[in-house]
Amino acid sequence: MTEPVEQHMEKVTQGLMKACEDINAACSESMSAMMESNAAMGRGCEEWSRNIGSLMQDSIARMMNGGRGMMNAKSLDELARMQSEIMKDCFEQGMAGIGRLSEISARVAKEAMEPVARQANAAMSKAAQHVQQIQTQGKAA
Repeated sequence: MTEPVEQHMEKVTQGLMKACEDINAACSESMSAMMESNAAMGRGCEEWSRNIGSLMQDSIARMMNGGRGMMNAKSLDELARMQSEIMKDCFEQGMAGIGRLSEISARVAKEAMEPVARQANAAMSKAAQHVQQIQTQGKAA
């Protein structure tokens, strides 16, 4: 009678050890996915910062060049026309820059979510397999 209890306890212990190993592996895989995601976010933030810095430098250069040109205006009408052209140019360039920043943001968000989504899908697949095994074992018993 003692033998079946010992065998049962051994099976339970092995099952618990296997569960702990599975949990440890899942945690490790999740951490790897998060690290990969964080790296993608870091690269994206760096690229975004470079682009916004470039956009600001370009905008300042356009304003400075426009200001120099406005100083040579011969009349108030010419000054107003130049100022209008400068503002239109700055607006168009700003909108183009914002478009680039939006594209970068969308791409970086996708790249950062990829490893997390991949890990979540893998974890769900493993969980589904585990449930299927339990159901199969339950039917066999």
